[in-house]
Amino acid sequence: MSTTNHPVAVKDLLPLALVLLAGTAAAQSPAALTQPAMPTRLQYTSTLSGYQAYADEPVQSWREANDRVRRIGGWKVYAKENPPGVAPAAETPAAPLPHGAHHGGGKP
Repeated sequence: MSTTNHPVAVKDLLPLALVLLAGTAAAQSPAALTQPAMPTRLQYTSTLSGYQAYADEPVQSWREANDRVRRIGGWKVYAKENPPGVAPAAETPAAPLPHGAHHGGGKP
């Protein structure tokens, strides 16, 4: 009788590998499986605790207010301000179209 050496197939080693892995999973420490302790005292902090009520500003001279606006650059500075979330306008305005462009051609 002759014996031949057959290589061991991977499917034959799969049950052995699963048994070894199962033993490793069961050997985990119980400390890793416990949940952290819940807090014994709850604390509530209101989101409105730092609220500052509206306070009137002191009345000032209208001449001083107008002079301040003039020093800043006048109403045009306020017109350049953009509300939040709005993209700024182009710095240079687009050239106006010739009159004929409005009517699909014709007189320039």
